[in-house]
Parts: sequence; structure tokens; C-alpha cells
Amino acid sequence: MAGGLVGRPGWVLLSYVPRDARLVNCTSTEHSQAIVGAIPILALDMYEHAYHLEFGANPEAYVAAFMRNIEWNTAFARYNDALKSPHPTRLEQPISSDAPSISAEDLQTMLKTDTRVHVIDVRPRHYVTRSHEIVEGAVWRDPDRVDEWIGELPKGEPVVTFCVYGFHVGCETASALRKAGIDARYMAGGHYAWKAMKGPMQLLERSGDGD
Repeated sequence: MAGGLVGRPGWVLLSYVPRDARLVNCTSTEHSQAIVGAIPILALDMYEHAYHLEFGANPEAYVAAFMRNIEWNTAFARYNDALKSPHPTRLEQPISSDAPSISAEDLQTMLKTDTRVHVIDVRPRHYVTRSHEIVEGAVWRDPDRVDEWIGELPKGEPVVTFCVYGFHVGCETASALRKAGIDARYMAGGHYAWKAMKGPMQLLERSGDGD
């Protein structure tokens, strides 16, 4: 990462992130922000003033010298101190308490093993009108008109709903379906969780409710 900053002002930081309970390498160029809430363990200064007098136009030698001279006992002590930092309180979504969730990965597996599952895209209409793609095999339904299309769903087959990011709209729709006796759950992370794991997509056809 330091090599990637050669010729550019910035820092390379090894930091502990309490919310993820892991170490992360990142760069901070000029006056940009580092990872929010992270605790620095090691910092490598890649501004030219840090190495030019001794190493001239050979920053790679400076980086190698830095790595040879790290006092690892001190770094480990900082790491142990960072481990004592409390994890942030996890976000709770009370609205989803009565509806089970499923991950994008588990939905993909489910689709491969259970041909009965119905995947329903309930992203709000104003959002879908700007989109050009949809999860492969899913159908879009207007979340504001659940009462109009709920009768199309068989009560004996599983249903998975999802919205943009997997919060209120997907949860509310799944809850409404469950109250009607349908085996529904929502996909955590929504449309973008599916895209993040590179799940298959298809062109969103603009007809009927999708207009």
C-alpha cells in the first residue's frame, strides 16, 4: 500500500476497528479521513519530507527500512489496548422483530435447491423507475399496493422479499405477508447485498407495475 502512495502525500495506517473486531490496512491521503472509529496501531508517513533527505528518490528503500525497524512489542501492546475498546451498539431494527431474515448467500443456495421459492423485489416505485436491473428470477411488486397482489402468492410456498438496503420496506412487506399466513422472510442487505456478492442480475422490464 505504501508503494501505491509513492509521489502522493499521505499515510498508510494499520488500525483496529472495534465494530468489526479486526485489523485493517488503509491509506489516508492529504487531508482525507481515515476509517471512522478505527484505532491506529502503526502509521507509515509517506510524505516526501519523511524520507527524501535520507533516501532521495528511492522511497521503496525507505519503506523497507521502516518495516525492518518496527518495534513489534510496542505495536502488540497497542493492539491489546485496542482490544479493550467496547464494540459499538449494534443497530436494532424493531420493525423486523416479527419477520425472519435470510442472507443473500443463503437465498442463492435456496434458489438452487428449492424451485418453489418466490423472490419479490419491493423497492419503492420511485427507486425502481430509475433502475435498469433486478435480481435474476425476481419480480417487482409495489410495496404500497400489497393488498392488491398478495392474493397471487400461494400460502404453501416460501417467499423472500427485498428492498434497496434490506431495512424497513422489505421488513414491513415480509411482516404483512406473514400476517396473511404466507411463509415470508426478507433478504438482509437487500438489492445491494445481492450485488455485493455478485449474484446474477437481469434486465428490469418496464411493463405493468414496473412502469
